[in-house]
Amino acid sequence: MPDRSASPPTRRVIDIVSLLATSTEPISVAGIAERLDIARATATAILTELDAAGWVGRDPHRGYAIGPALAGLHGAALPSGVGTVLAELAERTGSGATFSRIEPDRLTVLDVRHGTDRVVPGIPVGHRIPLQFPAGASVMPWRSASEQNAWTATAADADRRTASTLLAVVRERGVAVFRPRADDAGVVDLLADLLGAVGSELLQPHLRTRALRQLAALTSRPFTRSELDSDDALALSYLAAPVFDATGTAAYEVQLGPLRAEVAKPERDEYISATLDAAQQLTAALTGKIHR
Repeated sequence: MPDRSASPPTRRVIDIVSLLATSTEPISVAGIAERLDIARATATAILTELDAAGWVGRDPHRGYAIGPALAGLHGAALPSGVGTVLAELAERTGSGATFSRIEPDRLTVLDVRHGTDRVVPGIPVGHRIPLQFPAGASVMPWRSASEQNAWTATAADADRRTASTLLAVVRERGVAVFRPRADDAGVVDLLADLLGAVGSELLQPHLRTRALRQLAALTSRPFTRSELDSDDALALSYLAAPVFDATGTAAYEVQLGPLRAEVAKPERDEYISATLDAAQQLTAALTGKIHR
């Protein structure tokens, strides 16, 4: 029978998303094409675009399932309690918090809660970045040696030793803590204030992307052991801690973003404690028990 849809290409996208949304397991391209009676090349083209947008994801066996960006629109992909833990973390610290999935090649934001002290919007649910140093640092000490080596190799030559040291610090402390370079702290403060005042969602997409990339680049210097233990007030940008799934894999991370130009040690310790507490609560939400 002829396709009576007003827009057959749109209907095929809807059919693929609907099929995956109702499936209990990933489906291959061939399986999707067969079930929907469409050309395999058509299915491949649509899935490529959906994958790029985070609406579907592909497993190691090349099967497709609903991705985090689409699932995040209605929260179906999130375990019960994740949103509550993030909201409590944001309220406790006054800072924005995110919950992300860490895959071998990318980090995907699954949930976001804004803080009360400083709101820096612009990192939406479904936002994805390549898994390159220092992104995903909190989970790497619990990943395989091959993943650690691949991740370390993404660092610039000057940062290779820093990346290796960071893994040791995170394994020891359970949390990755970042700061801007000393001469960037004022710029970070200004850029964060501007994004908060303007509302990055009001910026043109390319400007929003540039602003967020610049902010990330300026705030990604890892704390050393001596800095973490220092009694001095120091700038603090982000903290991240691993969250473990039911298989014991560090599959997620919780991230807190104070983005403050000066933080005294007691406050710094409280941020660390709050992040670690949230990570344990999120692990409990995924597994039913605290990971130790």
